[in-house]
Amino acid sequence: MLRPSASTPALVWTLALLSTVSYGALYYAQPLLAVATEQAFGWSRTHTGLAFTLALVVTAVLAPGVGRTLDRHGGRVLLTAGAVLGAAAFMVLAVSSGYVMFVAGWLLAGLAMSLTFYEAVFAVLAHQLSGPARRRASLTITLVAGLASTVFVPLTTVLLQSFGRQATLLGLSALLLIIGALVWKVLPDSFRASSVSSPFVPDWRLPWLTMAFTLARIVTVGVGLQLVPLLLGSGYLPLEAAGLAALMGLAALPGRMLFMPLMARWSALPLTGALIAQLSFATFLFHLAEFKLVAVLAAALFGMASGALTLARTEVLLSFYGPQVFGSVNGRMARSVNGAQALTPLGVGLLFTVTAAYTASLNLMVALGMAAVLLLASAGPMNSLGRPASGDFPRHR
Repeated sequence: MLRPSASTPALVWTLALLSTVSYGALYYAQPLLAVATEQAFGWSRTHTGLAFTLALVVTAVLAPGVGRTLDRHGGRVLLTAGAVLGAAAFMVLAVSSGYVMFVAGWLLAGLAMSLTFYEAVFAVLAHQLSGPARRRASLTITLVAGLASTVFVPLTTVLLQSFGRQATLLGLSALLLIIGALVWKVLPDSFRASSVSSPFVPDWRLPWLTMAFTLARIVTVGVGLQLVPLLLGSGYLPLEAAGLAALMGLAALPGRMLFMPLMARWSALPLTGALIAQLSFATFLFHLAEFKLVAVLAAALFGMASGALTLARTEVLLSFYGPQVFGSVNGRMARSVNGAQALTPLGVGLLFTVTAAYTASLNLMVALGMAAVLLLASAGPMNSLGRPASGDFPRHR
């Protein structure tokens, strides 16, 4: 078993910085970069939105292969390559003058996302740390990366206003290159591959778990996308609606902090079921959004549950499968979860177009959340090897 060492803080903070910069530059800066691109080339939101959707689809398609490779070879080369590819993607976007090259740049960014977002980072943690040390590291990383939008939205705005689109893209590219160099320096040079000689073969539980987390992701993305327009339609002022959306995002941080002490009392599966049930309940409360106190409560409950679920997925998978194949298992799940994330905006948009109201969409999200709870319950008890007191399976030497 790998033990925390003197290099553990450097490892954790490097992964935290990688996650923050990657999410900030490749994900949260995209809407601002899209507007600047539309103004520069006269394109529509459909053009820029399609390119970004294709990037998210790339992350879903590549997830299983990335996970298997991380299990076999570790993360130093892959995570460094992810940061470098993100930098290259922004260089391509900076010099692109046509739509084909623009799409190619975002496809390259999708590859970078698959190598630098939480799925890859948590796989590295599962290989390097165990038990409470890994959980503390996961919490640190998600708390820091949770500030990605808070940092990169204003940063990107200032850069665009001061220097323009091309310079902003090149600046973000340089930042990703710096992070890539840090990852290469800090992450371990050697990796002891898993002692499991044969490839991971999914058991009967994995489809149930995958569908549960996929439905939960649809709920989090679907409600998040519709919150501000729903509130505006309920009579809120734009500043009030934006404030509640910000509250939902900020509530993710205490949700993650509370998850750790709760893990000391509950096992991962029932705790995750309770979190998804909380998502559904908070979504139901948005039916009563005209009452401001109810809307505040709903936003806080939803944000806390959504934030904690970022950690819960790792705990559930490690409880059933252990660290040796975590990358492979998480990668298989990520294909479905990330694919749903990419397609949910289109789905909820079509539903609103057909119904011209948010009632049907909210009801659907409540139902999907409760279905996810039932799917988790169907996954049954922990596997027959038992669950060690640390919450992790023993490492193989």
